[in-house]
Amino acid sequence: MLVLDEKQIRKGKPIGLPYVGSKKKVSKKIVEIIKQNFEGDEVYDVFGGGGAITAELLLNGFKVHYNDLDETITDMFEKVISSDREWIKTLLISRKEFFEIREHQNKTTDDELKLLLNSFGNNRRSYLYSIENSDLKYTLAKDILNKHDTFSGYKQTVTYKDACKQLQDLEQLQRLEQLQQLQQLERLQQLEQLGRLKHSECLTISNFDYRHFSNVKNSIIYLDPPYENTDTTTYRTGDFDYQEFYNWAVELAENNVVLLSGYEVTDERFEPVYEFTTERSTISANGKGNNKTEKLFMIKKGAFGNE
Repeated sequence: MLVLDEKQIRKGKPIGLPYVGSKKKVSKKIVEIIKQNFEGDEVYDVFGGGGAITAELLLNGFKVHYNDLDETITDMFEKVISSDREWIKTLLISRKEFFEIREHQNKTTDDELKLLLNSFGNNRRSYLYSIENSDLKYTLAKDILNKHDTFSGYKQTVTYKDACKQLQDLEQLQRLEQLQQLQQLERLQQLEQLGRLKHSECLTISNFDYRHFSNVKNSIIYLDPPYENTDTTTYRTGDFDYQEFYNWAVELAENNVVLLSGYEVTDERFEPVYEFTTERSTISANGKGNNKTEKLFMIKKGAFGNE
């Protein structure tokens, strides 16, 4: 089993794009586990997704190869770390603007970021707020930005307090309850934190299939593929061939440290080496809760070369 002294974990919030499947909840722990258990300063984040692991690695001084098949998501990550705060503020959009952008045939990186930031569950398909509250919450967020230029401290502004008092005076308690959280401003703050990374020579970005990295040696390889017994049809190449992937990972581990995230790995050549006991899955492939925990896996000693 791997060790983790939690007192050594970086202070502050995890960062990364607000992306479906993001590793932000465990990114700080995973990177600290790497620091405490393995030598080396170069990590390949092969299924990088929203970049939470990559961002944390960069903050901890690693050289990182950030890779994902989806060029859209890596373009969004790169745009955020290459832009300033004033640009981030332009990503706040109304319900009307959201659906207009969604229908664009050829979306820009800015378009994709606007859809990601302003969508329910970050799905880029449905607007973040209901029809009844979308105008109220968007207009308030826009007013707070224009008058106070703040993301995180919005509840302390006069504009926010006045809006709450007005709804309370009108006895619109349900709308007041909906106003308690302005998710758009909170997501802008997340992007601002990510933007502070800035692009550096320690970061390489690519969009290859995982097999492209077959010849890597003497490095740390972090793998976060589609999880077993979950829906993999959204993977860019279609259904995910787990047996081929596990064979590849075993071969790669002959010359590298290979870490694999998942809830379960059915291949007997792998074993769990760390369990995140507070991070649990509540949905299984058949839609029923299974309460599985997030784990890190490694290849067992002596498994190399086995089929």
